[in-house]
Amino acid sequence: MTTRIGISSSQGSYDVVIERGSLANSDTHFAPATNARRALIVVDEAVASTHAAAVYASLAGNGWTLATLTLRAEEPLKRIEAVESVWHAALELGLDRQSAIVSVGGGLVGDVAGFAAATFMRGIDFIQVPTTLLAMVDASIGGKTGINLPLPGLDVLGKNLAGAFWSPKLVLVDPDTLASLPQRELTSGLAECVKHALIGDPDLGECLLSSADDLAAGNLASIDAIIEQAVNVKRLLVEADERESGQRMLLNFGHTFGHAIEPIASLDLTHGEAVAIGMHAAAACSRRLGLASAARVCSIGNLLQRVGLPTRTPGSIPITPLLEAMRYDKKAAGGRLRLVLPTEDAVVVRTDVEAADIEAAWHVVIPDAAD
Repeated sequence: MTTRIGISSSQGSYDVVIERGSLANSDTHFAPATNARRALIVVDEAVASTHAAAVYASLAGNGWTLATLTLRAEEPLKRIEAVESVWHAALELGLDRQSAIVSVGGGLVGDVAGFAAATFMRGIDFIQVPTTLLAMVDASIGGKTGINLPLPGLDVLGKNLAGAFWSPKLVLVDPDTLASLPQRELTSGLAECVKHALIGDPDLGECLLSSADDLAAGNLASIDAIIEQAVNVKRLLVEADERESGQRMLLNFGHTFGHAIEPIASLDLTHGEAVAIGMHAAAACSRRLGLASAARVCSIGNLLQRVGLPTRTPGSIPITPLLEAMRYDKKAAGGRLRLVLPTEDAVVVRTDVEAADIEAAWHVVIPDAAD
């Protein structure tokens, strides 16, 4: 069964195609989306010999001229040097404006490859083949690309502070690839599904709750419906606000808090785990501001925990550096943070949250935190 979800974009509309086993027939899906027949495949090293090899074999068998570049999907390496390596590989292969860059892997590789595609020859075709749940439902859709930058005076990287909006020509989703994910990575991707449920689709939340035990056991029988529902939430938001000037900011629920803790090596958090804790912190902030009841905060925490996600950091860390790191969030404007906070039945963007309220929210999710 093939599900095709169209995404409208000012840079050109594209499809998210969800089909089991589709990687083995990549050329069939690529051909209608691009005129390119020369491509650099940028690969997450974790899937180089499996999923990326299937894409390569399909394209090579149908006359494409190809090369691959393998990247390690680690946040400290998501920097301009990684983009430069893609540019150099593209030059060595002889890519031109009629060529393409293809990403096979998770969101990190997609962000780097997409930024390279947006800037090589001032922009060439880009195709996303996400192989993680997080990338399937979130990172591959909407045209955001980016890399991390060191924050002044802090020994951490700021998430995605340099980048570009560059829509793919196609997003090819093969849910069969999820069977190869470690359980922790699969669970991490569920954070974005929970986020989409809380900001735009209560039915998705019910689906996640009813499937929680199966998902925790690695049984992916219900995952296709979850992917489709989550993609449709993001579709509605990115079509309404392509460049994040309004509604699309709702997709940052949990991220402003989460991005502050994600780079901290001692916590050893995945992106999804950090965002889950960030959503719980945002809920605690809402409770303090009177935007959400205790029952609402409890229901958010329960949904996160039912699908196996954390609601508190695994260890104690000082809060002051977190408040400093949040100042550099790319969604801040005029020196004020723009926080996405849950209400009783939705989420809202607030720019008037005081530092004391943010600090109090951190105390809820960090055990024995120091100021």
